[in-house]
Amino acid sequence: MSREKKVVRAEAEPASEDRSKRRKVDTHAAAGKFCNADESITLHIVRTADDLHGDEDELSFPPEFTERFFGEEGKIYGYKGLKIDVWLHAVSFYAHANIHFDLKLRDGGPGNPTANLPAKMKEIFGEALIDSREDFLETMPQATDSFLQLLKEEGEVVASWRADGADGNVRQIVRLELKDARVRKFYTCLTPLIYLFIDGGLPIENDDPRWEIYVSTEGEGPEMVVTGFCTVYRFYSYPESTRLRVSQILVLPPYQGQGYGYRMLETIYRIATERNCNDITFEDPSDSLQELRDCMDVQRLLQFPPAVTALSLCVARFRRMVNSEVETATTSGQDVTKGNNKTPHASKSTAALDVDHKTILVPPPKLIEEARKALKINKVQIKRCWESLLFLQLGSSEMAVQEAFRELLVKRLHAEIFSKSDEAVGQGKKITDTENDYNIDKTFIMMRQRQPEASNSDPKMIGDVLDASDEEKKLQALQELLEEREVELQAVADKVSSRCKKLGIPVKVSEVQQS
Repeated sequence: MSREKKVVRAEAEPASEDRSKRRKVDTHAAAGKFCNADESITLHIVRTADDLHGDEDELSFPPEFTERFFGEEGKIYGYKGLKIDVWLHAVSFYAHANIHFDLKLRDGGPGNPTANLPAKMKEIFGEALIDSREDFLETMPQATDSFLQLLKEEGEVVASWRADGADGNVRQIVRLELKDARVRKFYTCLTPLIYLFIDGGLPIENDDPRWEIYVSTEGEGPEMVVTGFCTVYRFYSYPESTRLRVSQILVLPPYQGQGYGYRMLETIYRIATERNCNDITFEDPSDSLQELRDCMDVQRLLQFPPAVTALSLCVARFRRMVNSEVETATTSGQDVTKGNNKTPHASKSTAALDVDHKTILVPPPKLIEEARKALKINKVQIKRCWESLLFLQLGSSEMAVQEAFRELLVKRLHAEIFSKSDEAVGQGKKITDTENDYNIDKTFIMMRQRQPEASNSDPKMIGDVLDASDEEKKLQALQELLEEREVELQAVADKVSSRCKKLGIPVKVSEVQQS
């Protein structure tokens, strides 16, 4: 997320520390011997030489993650008044850095030597860094022409639309394969953005021809800028299909909130359908990406007749179950909270719902398979979306229904964390090397094996993460997880409701009575 700040531009200079450009070096110890990297470094998107001297603050932004290069605390030691401006070419992402500081210290304190900033810039930007300002200015128009030629020869436009209606700039998503050396070089220049804007992000192995990169752009010809990108891997899926794995997706801060991420995911889902892929998976998505994915899939399921029918039946059945429990508790005069005092948010308006959470929170097997085939939503994701669909229907219901739904969430969370029947991570899987026409060191087959029944000597189970006898810790953990999940569900519900209202998509389903 971009953080707003006033950017003070300095004259562009090579990323070097020539004596004629150095400030006075302090030979004495001083307090405050560091600067925060995310406050000292500013990135600027530029297309032409004039942009280096322009005042377009909306195209200037700080890095979000600097720990990889400047330690866990993101501190640059040995400088005062440090300002590092990095200009990034708008399509090739060649970089040029200017380092300016008021005072350079001999050291940054015990165990913290003064940072070698030119070396750090090279470490971050690698081959993309151009030291000379003149070379950088000369490279930009050539790089633009080369990029446009690359898109023409190797790119496939897979989506196109206009910003702000028919008169807006052309926006496109272009698919490239890493089989071409020029595409691999382009991706290498994107690598610094992965480090600086994706938490824990690492570059892909770009020598594998199964990788694809989807590039979002705005404008045409010399006016074009790259606004973001997404990397996707084509996995083999038994017996004769493929599975698309979304590895990285990044929209640059100046262009966030304009629908690029949504369009990229929408395009990838469409391509998966056209290729008849098995489904789509995501590699360790960030919270924001998972939320975007949830919103998209929930909206698609609301437009999918089998999902609407199954949801209608489930909601009607759940309401009947809750109303029956309330009626029974009321007529018998029982304490409706008894037996449920160990569950967070214990219901005070209804008896504890004596039902397996899976009967409500897990969609019907038939729907899971239909959604996978038609929408390419994998099994784990549709289960997650099913909870969001139920929340959309029940969130504004009477208190008894809301509390009963919350109790089911608690049961599901409890089973996932504390259930002794859960297998340890990785248990039951076997990896076998396999020959191929690419690289035997980088490919394998993963198979699931039937495991013997657990014994006292079995590995530690998931339920052992916390001491199951420590009820206070269990309740605290469940409470925190429940609150986190409710926040997620509410965020998705708000966004899906807003978008569906604009598109005229019904959010509430008619409750079908099961015969």
